Amino acid sequence: MNNLNYTLLISGLVFVSVYLLIRFGEPTGRYALAKLEDWYRRVLVQQLLIDIPPRAAVFMAGMCILITGLFGLLVMGNGVWFVIGCVLGAFIPNLLVKHLEQKRRERLNAQIIDGITTLASGVRAGLNLVQSMELLAQNTVGPIQQEFAQLLREYSLGLDLNVAMHNASNRIGSQHYRLLFTAIEMHRLRGGDAGESLDRIAEAIREIQRLEGKLDAVTSQGRMQSWMMAGVGMVLLLILWMIEPTEVNNLFAEPSGRILLLIAAGLAAIGFYWIQRIMQVDI
Repeated sequence: MNNLNYTLLISGLVFVSVYLLIRFGEPTGRYALAKLEDWYRRVLVQQLLIDIPPRAAVFMAGMCILITGLFGLLVMGNGVWFVIGCVLGAFIPNLLVKHLEQKRRERLNAQIIDGITTLASGVRAGLNLVQSMELLAQNTVGPIQQEFAQLLREYSLGLDLNVAMHNASNRIGSQHYRLLFTAIEMHRLRGGDAGESLDRIAEAIREIQRLEGKLDAVTSQGRMQSWMMAGVGMVLLLILWMIEPTEVNNLFAEPSGRILLLIAAGLAAIGFYWIQRIMQVDI
């Protein structure tokens, strides 16, 4: 009798859960999917200017979550690790997109001095600012060519040049380009020698980049220590496994051992993030 009541209770809970999932889960899922597609459209298409459908990016992110979950299930042989793998896999697309964004911004910062020099040369040759930007877009390659081509495309569609430069500044997310576009906007309002103004901007950005390089050299040891701290736990675990494989296997087999491993990994991640944040100094 008790087993029958227990079975009926479980069946009722399952029925209610399935009903709630069908009744309220579909609209919530559609809303979350739309928000995720909008985020990929804003980051990949509008910021990184990568021609990839947002729905395809969402599909690849879902496959990444499924693969990491199955990897955790097959390696550890436990459903809990499937959930942990799925959670970890949900962060991988975001980290990958941020990595691409950071690398693209670094390439843009490396090209800005040559780009300003091209703008100044065009202005001195008698071209106006828009024609100088067209010259830059035609005679350069890489992300700076993409950004100025997009800026000129928005301008040709009727958008004000200041608004187009503001949009480009928000897309790039670099203080160097924000300084450049702000100085150009101020020059358009107040007038003056455009070539000389661009030369001063180039000199200021060159000095900022020199200080940033010096700062990176000073903080490189601290960043390296954070990576060493994050990896020393795995190295020690590997050494202990070579010495006492049975005891180390118990860490993965016993629930208490898994909890200790998760705590150790969490503390290492917190320490790594903390040191990285300390070493990030803005000029």
